[in-house]
Amino acid sequence: MTHEQQDMLRVSDPAQARALKADLDLLGRFLSPASPSDVAAALGQPANLIHHHARKLAELGLLFEQRREGGKVFFQLMAREFRFPMNLLPPLEGEGRAGDVRALADTFLKGYEEFWSRVRADEEEIMGFGDRERPPARPPVPSGPAGESCPPHLESLTLRLTPERYRQLVRALNTLLGEAEVDALREGGDVCTVTLLASRGAPHHDPAHFNGISHDMSSFMGALSS
Repeated sequence: MTHEQQDMLRVSDPAQARALKADLDLLGRFLSPASPSDVAAALGQPANLIHHHARKLAELGLLFEQRREGGKVFFQLMAREFRFPMNLLPPLEGEGRAGDVRALADTFLKGYEEFWSRVRADEEEIMGFGDRERPPARPPVPSGPAGESCPPHLESLTLRLTPERYRQLVRALNTLLGEAEVDALREGGDVCTVTLLASRGAPHHDPAHFNGISHDMSSFMGALSS
């Protein structure tokens, strides 16, 4: 049976959804037809392991056998985009959204810890508070060079926003990430993750009595001109 890669495929099997979440990197290697042997070499993994995994993903309907050539089997993603209902994977399941947030936090903390001792040890911690009459000064950015291509940057802003202004702000940031995505496809560069988290509430304040502005930043970005 001859297959052609689809633009979009809806899945309804929890096993498919789990595999999409757990094997995202491996699946991405088969966007174009690829041999498991070649993928294994690129990943530094045993060829038989990747062959076995590719077969399992094909059995789940996420990959299909595109062709055989010179003794090699070439697999390809069944679709360029997969969609499944959010409730197919419970949010507190290891592969669900809570797992995503933990994975993002772990990735950030690893990079943060690597930089702290050698970059921030001699700097000051500055925590400013403000209100409507006297907003706090923006936290200072480091004055020296970053010393790394994609240094960690943490910045959070807690304040009161109307629902309309909140949505406007989040959408503007989302648009900026979308523009970066398009540019990165052309430019290449280092592997890095930029995360946007926005929610109602305040992690370090009592929302019932919060009337000011809290702006926190911990950055290794270096001088703005660097």
